[in-house]
Amino acid sequence: MVPRKLSSSPQTWFHRISSIAVIGLAAFWFPRFLLPANSTFKVLVAFLIGSFLYACIQAFRFKTVELDGNDLLISNFGEQIRVPLDTVSAVKGGLGGKNPIKLEFRSATELGESIRFVPMPVSLWSWQRHPLVKELRDLAKLDPET
Repeated sequence: MVPRKLSSSPQTWFHRISSIAVIGLAAFWFPRFLLPANSTFKVLVAFLIGSFLYACIQAFRFKTVELDGNDLLISNFGEQIRVPLDTVSAVKGGLGGKNPIKLEFRSATELGESIRFVPMPVSLWSWQRHPLVKELRDLAKLDPET
């Protein structure tokens, strides 16, 4: 049986590549950026750049996820691990069908206690959860609200 892709590989790689590009540009551009003498403006610009870089680093951490029977195949830059579905303790996120889904595990895996991935795109209203959230909760035998 061929594993079923749950994550959007192009979207995941787009997030990673754009994050690398932004961090590289910020490292190159920011030291050359002359700020006016107004210290309030400097603090605001530093806060905005810091927030944006933090968001890029978070986007860089997305994983690629596949479903293979009762196991999840989770990969991160070539490293792939197999995690049984019964070790999943919570499935969160996925609002609007485009937001990342977060999987939390009962015990730490080689990739951590939780992972995030971008699901395959689905057109939904912004308050609706991606159908994959319900499917993963059902497969992991979790309560609907966890």
